[in-house]
Amino acid sequence: MTEMKEYIGFADFEFTCGSAMYRLRSEMLSVGIVVCDSDYNIAERFYATSKPNRFPKLSKQCRELTHLSQDEISASPDSSDVLKRAVCLMDKYGVSELYVWGNFDKPGLLSDIRQHRRFGKDCCSICSIYDSVRDIQAEMVSRMGLPQAVNIKELASAFGYVPDSGSFHNAMNDAMALYTIHRAVFTTDFRSKPEFAALIESRLEKMRQAKAVQEEKRREKAFSIPLSPEEQVFFDGLDCKNKSRFIYLRFRIVLAIEKYPAAEEFVYIVFENPRKIKILPKERYDPQRCAGASAAQTFLKKEFSEFIIKKCFP
Repeated sequence: MTEMKEYIGFADFEFTCGSAMYRLRSEMLSVGIVVCDSDYNIAERFYATSKPNRFPKLSKQCRELTHLSQDEISASPDSSDVLKRAVCLMDKYGVSELYVWGNFDKPGLLSDIRQHRRFGKDCCSICSIYDSVRDIQAEMVSRMGLPQAVNIKELASAFGYVPDSGSFHNAMNDAMALYTIHRAVFTTDFRSKPEFAALIESRLEKMRQAKAVQEEKRREKAFSIPLSPEEQVFFDGLDCKNKSRFIYLRFRIVLAIEKYPAAEEFVYIVFENPRKIKILPKERYDPQRCAGASAAQTFLKKEFSEFIIKKCFP
């Protein structure tokens, strides 16, 4: 008896984009699917373009991003017909899920479903594909120990993937990129690759730089209202950790004062899990809407310096 192999599906979809075509109005332009067995031997690849119903004319942004031509899209079948073939492909190999990278594909397909219903067209195959799509970005990022999500081009390049033709933001190339990433993570010692180590360090450096910029902007805003003499003495006596805490709290209070210049009394609200601070004018404070708060204290705008010292750093 022939041994039955489990098959995995990797997919990518490209959708209409541009000023008028935000996520709730997007329509499918192309799909790329890679089916492989459990040993990552590619069994079949599928690629097709489709013609949108509501926005059949490609925007400049769309042409530049996807490198699809208007002639190519105008001559393409409806996405429903294209995805019927994709459903048949999945049935052929017993693939129940299509792995994708990121959270755009499902909303894009859902929008395409809405457009088909708007035009009174069949969308059963789109619904079937929509139900099968599974975003694996978060779990893969966690498995790889990445400090944050990385775009598929940057990550696949670290594993040596270069498209045979064309560029990224091509549905087949991006599906192949995801296949390459998945195969590398589950079959190789990817952490020992110098390119992968360099990628992690570059992301950490970007995060450090972004944090430094954010902290500097926060500091500027926090001190845009001069410290009182008492605050200055208090601040000078703090260690680095508590200075950061002081700056953050003062930053939030200054923002609230600027946002509500007519307010004279504010409420300082603390939420836990996750920890979050909210500052509202007393007249806007609704205890029922803030029922999950662990603390709520009022303070006068003219006395906020004393509030920071006495209430938040007892």
